[in-house]
Amino acid sequence: MYSKSQASNVSSGGLQQFITRKLQLKFGNSGSLTQRLKALYLKDESTISFSNDSNYGDSSFIQCLPINLKYEIFSYLDARSLCMACCVNREWSHLTCDDVLWRHLLQKDVKSWSQISHMTNPKMYQEVNSEWSFKEIYLKCSPEFQKQLRQSNSTFHQVSSVLKYFVPKKVPKVAMFGPGLEQSTSAIVRRMLYEDNPTFLRTAMFPGQFDGVGGGMTLKMPTGHSMHLSVLYSASKHERENRNAQQRVENNRMLQAPIDQREDNPQYELKTQIKHFCQILDGFIFVVDASETRDSIESGCLELMAMVKERKMAHHIPVLILSCIKDEIGSRIPAAEIAELLKLSTLSQPWLVMDCIAETLKAVDTGVMWLIDQSQIH
Repeated sequence: MYSKSQASNVSSGGLQQFITRKLQLKFGNSGSLTQRLKALYLKDESTISFSNDSNYGDSSFIQCLPINLKYEIFSYLDARSLCMACCVNREWSHLTCDDVLWRHLLQKDVKSWSQISHMTNPKMYQEVNSEWSFKEIYLKCSPEFQKQLRQSNSTFHQVSSVLKYFVPKKVPKVAMFGPGLEQSTSAIVRRMLYEDNPTFLRTAMFPGQFDGVGGGMTLKMPTGHSMHLSVLYSASKHERENRNAQQRVENNRMLQAPIDQREDNPQYELKTQIKHFCQILDGFIFVVDASETRDSIESGCLELMAMVKERKMAHHIPVLILSCIKDEIGSRIPAAEIAELLKLSTLSQPWLVMDCIAETLKAVDTGVMWLIDQSQIH
């Protein structure tokens, strides 16, 4: 996956040179470093080691380290460094592919991933008891590795992108809704629709078709992507300003509780005009405020599922989750946890959770382009 270069921080001899320098500083230049290392680490007979006194000289003393110490050293490396260490020799290749090592790395790094989708959700592979190793799951799901893979196939992607322009396209109808439109990240609507920005160009307006529901604007992006976007709010501005997450669900103008509602397991249905509107949609954008509490985000699951349920038979309809925070300095719930709170693994449609910034629209364009491209696939 990664090629070795002089600019790399990790090389095949880097670890050995580091240990050599440390031992030289500790013991000086007198005596054999190999013997000192063996005396230090091999004095415990219960320690497992591949070493053989007659096979290694001073230049290969790192081979004398016991396996558990080598695992300890490898546990401090990142995924890129582990992939490079895998190419050193057969023993390192075996050790750096250890499932426990990559499981620990996956659990740690998934919290920092800025996007996760129906194809790159690690929990999906674990829930179905996949035969893939944790290393294979990591490389399949990591945004950094997938980006590098696309760059290595850049010629193919450039040709395919050119060919797409010759294929007739339908401008998708998309609905944007969710609690994030009514919290600290509500500026995303203003930035996208009402202020000039380099990402979204307003080209037209269209009226609502179902009792006033469904009106919006046509937006075009510099890449040539276009969409008809309708924004759906759960209530009037005055009603939205003074209520909590639970009140938002109970007083949501888009939802209605069925007659045989059970209090211990609340389920909501869409109102008639919203149902009709959903039937003509080609995609959903659900906005959440990732700086809110986990309970607040989880409460939005009822609204999301009620909307998506209307198109559950249309398995090609994509669902984009914009996990927003107000600005760069704010803290956020990781994208992987957002997917878990919203129970996205239960959806039959393609979905993507994208971390973005409401004030600057950072990464919003990436998510929208994915949504438009997915909407063209049938």
